[in-house]
Amino acid sequence: MTAVKDLIPGLILSHAVITPDGKTLLGRGGIITARTIALLSMWDINYVHIDADDSPQDILEDVQFTSSYSADISAECAKFFQEYNAIVTTVANSFDFVRNQNKVPILELKDTSFIVYSSILTTGPAIMDYLLISDHHLANEVSRHNVMVAYICGLIGREIKLSEPELQTLTLGGLLHDIGKMVISKTGSHEPYGHVINGGQLLRNVKGIPEEVMLGVLQHHEFLDGTGFPMGAHGSKIHPYAKIITIADIFHSETYKHDHCNPFAALNVLSNDMFGKVDNQICQLFIGQIRASLLHSNVILSDGRQAEVFYFPPSGSNSPIVQTTDKQLIDLSTSKNITISHMSTPSYITG
Repeated sequence: MTAVKDLIPGLILSHAVITPDGKTLLGRGGIITARTIALLSMWDINYVHIDADDSPQDILEDVQFTSSYSADISAECAKFFQEYNAIVTTVANSFDFVRNQNKVPILELKDTSFIVYSSILTTGPAIMDYLLISDHHLANEVSRHNVMVAYICGLIGREIKLSEPELQTLTLGGLLHDIGKMVISKTGSHEPYGHVINGGQLLRNVKGIPEEVMLGVLQHHEFLDGTGFPMGAHGSKIHPYAKIITIADIFHSETYKHDHCNPFAALNVLSNDMFGKVDNQICQLFIGQIRASLLHSNVILSDGRQAEVFYFPPSGSNSPIVQTTDKQLIDLSTSKNITISHMSTPSYITG
């Protein structure tokens, strides 16, 4: 048997990979790819049987791979996008109510956060794939941003094995973290993080708001080194949920910072610029989740060529090896002139 951590693309399975309940995950004879390795890890599979006679040569040049995003959208993907857009619309209506009435429709927002939580549990590992290729044109709207952060918080919470009640509370915190932006114009606040205070004021008298949610809203711009806002809290003074919301908030904001979706740039911000500011253990775990989701995704390079993400070097670099449409392999971690410009959005999303 071979440990999953020791697998390399190009190896061949000599036995099917079976779950304890009898479900076949990968069939006999399947070729190991970078995405396969990532998924095996996500499924908590530690060892697999590999063909002993398989000795791949020049693996990077020889492995053939297939895009995970085909033009034939799956029923699961179609269902997710329908549900996702409905959630965004519902949150937008709830936030409009907050803006107009200066009141929080907490029951409606709790119901919505539960739908997000349920979606995370039922969609499975593919959910991050869907989130990363969702329509980016409205991504900077407060409602869409809050929904995305709620999803990301839930994914992180599931990965660190929070209980169901904890996961639901964390998801609600992510959904409400920027609710204070609905009242900034009325209070006349021009402070960059004024929405944090406004959010706390909005929620403090709302019955049924868990303390963890309040702390998540109030502390999601605090950093471990004490350089955040609004109180300059640091280290253990910051609630664990707030630390998760901070990472989700930074990732989504940086991913859609420019005209196109570029999660690779966001990963670099979390890895480099945020060193010492965010929880390193949670951050590295999340980066691993995103990198696994980005394998075999389509991207546009800085020179205009289309390529597919093939492999992330073991060095830990967030710049992957990509394969262009003419089958050229480029290691972006060592390339000085070529970078990833943005994700290539599939035709079934844009059209």
